[in-house]
Amino acid sequence: MAKCVICGSRKKLCDVCGAELHKRFDDFISRAEIIYAIFMTWGYATAAEALIKAKNWANFPLLLIATFVLIRFFFAPTRNLYTAALVSEKYRRWHWVVFAVDFPLLILHSFAYYTMCISVAGGSENAFRFYQWFIILLSTNVLWLASIALRMRLFEESRHFLTYIEWCVNNFVTVFLFYASFVLLSGSTVKFFQFYFTKQLPLIIDSLSPVYWIFFWIAMLNCCVDVWLTASDYLGFDS
Repeated sequence: MAKCVICGSRKKLCDVCGAELHKRFDDFISRAEIIYAIFMTWGYATAAEALIKAKNWANFPLLLIATFVLIRFFFAPTRNLYTAALVSEKYRRWHWVVFAVDFPLLILHSFAYYTMCISVAGGSENAFRFYQWFIILLSTNVLWLASIALRMRLFEESRHFLTYIEWCVNNFVTVFLFYASFVLLSGSTVKFFQFYFTKQLPLIIDSLSPVYWIFFWIAMLNCCVDVWLTASDYLGFDS
């Protein structure tokens, strides 16, 4: 932590690009990380516990997807929050965006993942809710990544811009694959959008259904590509 020569506040400095993040901003993000981590770990623990107690491994493929999503998203949204804060730090009139847009999107990420896991714990007869919330999670992430990339371009912050575009494209392509598969298998575009809005389940997706396994491999492909794209960046090995 360095000390700001203007206001005297402590601030975090990026050794590479020189961006500054004041301590209060940093403290806010640290607290947001705690809230996010509680939702993520609580959800995963609930799903794993329910699967073990039920002694029914029909939902194990869903837990496998949840495991990969936990690995890739545990650090992703909080890193997005840091990036959004660093990008807007020099522009005081844009600080409100981090609180009014980025923080709610962070909470939505954790809630979507938590609900995914609750769907695993809910039984093996229908995986509709699991895939529904997985698609909502990816769609939310696409909007957030696109928002951050737009701000990078607006504020002429080129570092990591292409990285965010790659992550965004991967998730966008996956949502499109879900949509295309759903339309081909169900013959309806309306039912796909009911993923987001319906209370009644328009389609049964169980382990005996081809939709279940098509969606499973689309989700696994998305997870593997995302881990490949993000691993070095999250671990700090990016150049």
